[in-house]
Amino acid sequence: MSFQSKYLGMSPYECPSLFSILPFIEYEYGIWNPVGGCNALTHAMAEACRRMGVEIVTSAPVTSIRFQGNRAVGVEVGGPRPGRHDHDHVVLNADAPWAIKNLIPAGLRRTHSDKAIDSKRYSCSTFMLYLGVEGEVDLPHHTISISREYKTNIDDIAVRGTLSDDPSFYVCNPSRIDPSMAPRGCSALYVLVPTPNCVSGIDWAAQRAALRERTLAQLSGVLGLTDVERRIRAELVVTPDDWRGSNIHAGATFSLAHSLPQMLHRRPQHKLQDVEGVWLVGGGTHPGSGLPVIFLSSQITSRLLCEQLGVACPTPGRPATRRTPRASHAPALAG
Repeated sequence: MSFQSKYLGMSPYECPSLFSILPFIEYEYGIWNPVGGCNALTHAMAEACRRMGVEIVTSAPVTSIRFQGNRAVGVEVGGPRPGRHDHDHVVLNADAPWAIKNLIPAGLRRTHSDKAIDSKRYSCSTFMLYLGVEGEVDLPHHTISISREYKTNIDDIAVRGTLSDDPSFYVCNPSRIDPSMAPRGCSALYVLVPTPNCVSGIDWAAQRAALRERTLAQLSGVLGLTDVERRIRAELVVTPDDWRGSNIHAGATFSLAHSLPQMLHRRPQHKLQDVEGVWLVGGGTHPGSGLPVIFLSSQITSRLLCEQLGVACPTPGRPATRRTPRASHAPALAG
């Protein structure tokens, strides 16, 4: 019942009790899977945007936000189509601490100085294995393995900044209920091991091979998947260094920790302080990390931006309705 605090990148011994709502929601309402995985949601949203005339440009990393005074007036982009783009408003869905430090000039930031950002508490990070496996895997969609020395494992991550010999881990096997997630006769797994973030100073390049070996050994020894390693046909390994290289501050996969001093209005605001025309969405703003909550943050930002522009918001808040309890592994829904 405490592992769900890892969705926030926090120790259950520090996580505010408010977040006990997470296991309640899972057991009361079930866990839902869009056909094609969460990636299908992104593609569906992109298609909806294109139908409304939105131009989506990829491989065009934003290198800076342009300002006149303290007002954003556009962005500079690199990549194969470098150039300057003029805009009245800029919405950042990058990791908020990284984006503020790297895209907003320091002279415009009174609230979020580099020192203030670096002094914040950040979530844990994750070591990931994304595996394409030949044949089926005898696991349900979601599997959580808890360390035999759970408190030690948590303190290794959150206090000591070291690697555990027996870490907890999570395995997702979506092809068990969603055949579209892997080629016919195959399985797609991802394995998530919570780890310290890059503030720990761990040499992740030196630890990469040992972490992979240990994780596969746990799949074999703890979950009984003795033949998975020899059936791997595609593999991607992601370490905290890789997260940091993806412009995630400190490689903290879940961004700012959700401790009481960093919750609600104490997080970077949807309308970024000190400047005009810059907005945030994502795990680094309110309400916080986790994909459903990140979608809520985008709704909040959309509503606030629409209010400022004087246009009707297409996604007003709706009151919650109680549903009939469902099993933890609900049937896949059309995405």
